[in-house]
Amino acid sequence: MKKTLKILFLFTFIIIFCSGCNGNVTRDIRHAGFSVGGEFVCDSFYPADKEDTSYDRIRYFTGLHLINQKGVIYELSLDRKYTNGQNCKMSEAPLIVKAIFDNSIIKAVDNRYYYLVGQNNVEPYTQIPQTDNNYHIYDLLLKDEDVIKVVTANSSIGLYYVLKTDGNVYGEVVTKETRDTPAAITSVQVVYSKSDFGARITDFSYAGDSVNTYVRTEEKVFRMRVLNLKECSKYADVKCNYSMQEDPIFEEYRERIILFNGNTLITDYKKMFTVAN
Repeated sequence: MKKTLKILFLFTFIIIFCSGCNGNVTRDIRHAGFSVGGEFVCDSFYPADKEDTSYDRIRYFTGLHLINQKGVIYELSLDRKYTNGQNCKMSEAPLIVKAIFDNSIIKAVDNRYYYLVGQNNVEPYTQIPQTDNNYHIYDLLLKDEDVIKVVTANSSIGLYYVLKTDGNVYGEVVTKETRDTPAAITSVQVVYSKSDFGARITDFSYAGDSVNTYVRTEEKVFRMRVLNLKECSKYADVKCNYSMQEDPIFEEYRERIILFNGNTLITDYKKMFTVAN
């Protein structure tokens, strides 16, 4: 009887202790400029315990889809769970992703391009035909084997930010000399250099002067922050000043944060957060 009570007490203590730890993590993440959201259940991407290193890793998280490090696509439902009791389920599409464009277009291992998100009465995971008005742009920016991710930076001037396997993000300008000539890359320059961030860049998101712009390296996360938040949020005639800065919360809780995509953060205790400031 005493042995049972000791085990029960120890189990209760562990639960209370771990809950307290999670509470501290939540508090610190909130103080870092995030708002607390709901729960995200997708068991394959959580460690079973502190010693578990075999769990799956997230490569891309778009809000509608999740793609793991092997390129396997999962569909997401963040407001309601699927019949499997989770917020994710593996897609039935036989596609393995190599690169992604604006979270809506993918390059698969067969080197063909597909709609990740359905559009214009076209079903998701459908191969993009060459008759698509943007096909040649997709091909220009995704065809190289060293391309990992493409984000439209300024559509009016044809500027795209391209993450490559060398760990740099390049600004590539796509233009057409005339309406009848094919598009071409006319300018390439490094916009985020791995030397400036101290390590190879592994992911990024660009939204201009916005708190959703970020750069992740192999070691750290840098986020666009508002330097004069109090003043520019209070006065209509005060412009917000932005600066890309390292966020120490990701260094402190490197083992607790399993995802950050510029807007959404997810911890290993299944709590979701969104960027607030």
